[in-house]
Amino acid sequence: MQAILTPFLDILREVYIGTQGEHSWVIDPKPGQGFTAATAAIDARQASTPIIEGGSTIAAHTEHLRWSIYFALEFFAGRKPTGNWEESWRIRQVDDQQWQQLQQDLRAAYDKLRTTIEGVNDWSEPMLVQGTLALLPHAAYHLGAVKQLLTYVQR
Repeated sequence: MQAILTPFLDILREVYIGTQGEHSWVIDPKPGQGFTAATAAIDARQASTPIIEGGSTIAAHTEHLRWSIYFALEFFAGRKPTGNWEESWRIRQVDDQQWQQLQQDLRAAYDKLRTTIEGVNDWSEPMLVQGTLALLPHAAYHLGAVKQLLTYVQR
């Protein structure tokens, strides 16, 4: 698993944080392309603006990712998570203070997730491996959705 772990964590960082001028595998290799960097470039009003009436917002995607990381951390701790997926979408609109806090909370969740994955010594449980690997396409999906929302809210 170690042979996969370092590249996995590198790509996870690329999706959540972005690159620092080095090559990239998933996103544009320039600053501001990872989830946290891209969302830092907008304000609370933009983060709360859907493309269509009742549609998702950047704030909603940000909260969903934060929530889903903590959901995953329960598995890493050997517990069965509680909560339902719908509650992860409950935040749709934010004010300036809430938006700043939500962005900080997502970054803290990502940092905790990375540290937790790095600390796993036993990868013999197939569900742990599959769940860990699923974190990457899940985050990439939401980054893509947010990139589309950004084209609308930044015009």
